[in-house]
Amino acid sequence: MLTAGNRLPSQLIMHAPEPSFLDSVLLRLRERMRPEQFDSWFRGIALGRFSEESVEYCVATGFIRDWLNKHYLDKIQAATQEVLMERGERERRVSIGLDGSLAESCDELLADAEAEGTDQESAKAAITGVFDQFEPESLPVTPQGSGTNGSPTTAGSPQLLAETLLNRDYTFDNFVVGGSNQLPHSAALAVGQNPGRAYNPLFIHGNVGLGKTHLLQSICHSIKKRGGGRVVYLSCEEFTNRFIQAIQLGKLDVFREYYRSADVLVIDDIQFLSGKEKTQEEFFHTFNTLYNAQFQIVISSDKSPADIATVQERLVSRFKWGLVTDIQPPSFQTRLAIVKRKALMRSAEVNDEVAQFIAERVTANIREVEGAVIKVIGVSAITDRPITLALAEEALQGVTSPHRSQIAIPDVINIIGTEFAVSARDLTGKSRTQKISLPRQIAMHLARKYTEHTLEEIGLYFNRDHTTVMYALTKIKQRCETDRLFRDLVAKLCHRIEAS
Repeated sequence: MLTAGNRLPSQLIMHAPEPSFLDSVLLRLRERMRPEQFDSWFRGIALGRFSEESVEYCVATGFIRDWLNKHYLDKIQAATQEVLMERGERERRVSIGLDGSLAESCDELLADAEAEGTDQESAKAAITGVFDQFEPESLPVTPQGSGTNGSPTTAGSPQLLAETLLNRDYTFDNFVVGGSNQLPHSAALAVGQNPGRAYNPLFIHGNVGLGKTHLLQSICHSIKKRGGGRVVYLSCEEFTNRFIQAIQLGKLDVFREYYRSADVLVIDDIQFLSGKEKTQEEFFHTFNTLYNAQFQIVISSDKSPADIATVQERLVSRFKWGLVTDIQPPSFQTRLAIVKRKALMRSAEVNDEVAQFIAERVTANIREVEGAVIKVIGVSAITDRPITLALAEEALQGVTSPHRSQIAIPDVINIIGTEFAVSARDLTGKSRTQKISLPRQIAMHLARKYTEHTLEEIGLYFNRDHTTVMYALTKIKQRCETDRLFRDLVAKLCHRIEAS
């Protein structure tokens, strides 16, 4: 941190920043994240070296520096470059360093924390400005009434016990059900209708963007609507942050009373517990208290319980006590329904041709499908043009499913050969019998959908010209529109390719 007593030599300072430079950067960062995230990680940051080549920010500890580098460096870089451009200055390299003067004032507090048996890393993070700095005397513990289980609830700091807001759109009514998510949806629906008795705990896992958070929040909305007791929903990261803050404030009793007296506890992204021994210990006892009292616990993760690294075996065992279910990537038909539902929620009309194009183009997860719909609607609104196939192609130019770069024509042929019991030689040969020609046309359709090959290249692979490929694409599309069983067959083949 630059002060009057430790200014850098003049030859190292090429452009001194205006006094409000750091404030301008922090203002942008504040706008791009949740308040608790900003207050937790950016309150103690200072401006260090500012040269013609680089901008360095300083923090008090290596713990904070490493966390910012891992989770927020891209946001810090973007905000810095924006402020520099506004000031007419060129881009600079951004880094995060340490400033001993920021840490010196923490030494005495850290020693006290160590003497009390507090986890050193957590205490250092909390004390040096990573979490809200409240004086314990300023945090009156006042009754907030009672939970339906008869346990009184209390309040500490606003951040310590603040409720995480629910997305009003994340309800069961807005969740598109398909073969890839039918079981977790049914389980979540049962928990929402009968918490503590249907499946307890309910553990939902799957890759990012597949709807886990939507289901968790749908459960919360359902229970709240039915008056089913006090529902506490938060991410595992927030649970960890509040636990450390409670240690710093000497309010562990308040923290424990609040979370262990919930009628329903819903924790998103439990894999964040990985490697956090103290937080795992706290969550273990919270879990036991709620489970033994028959109150509902709902958990999500991007991994199955057994695959979460460095989590205590006793916790993994408890995660398996109820129902463990996973969400798979959506099939083409599910993506098609999602496109139409998301468009309808935004009062936009998307015809079948455009919806099919989006569902074919974006296959990775629901979040990306929704992003594609928003982009198409946005381009339509900005350019004041109707939503047509041409506009959708323009809006999503460059947006390609990752499967296209991973799947080759031989992969498609192998799947078609297995399904129809035909050989690769048959599919690329001269036979025109119905037994061979239909699988060949489907293979051409899938090759066009899942690879970057042109019509000519696909034709050459099958020893045909591009007009034959065009004819095959038209025939498959027409039959999918009129024959439900055939459409389901093609969708099943798509799902197999996407899962390969």
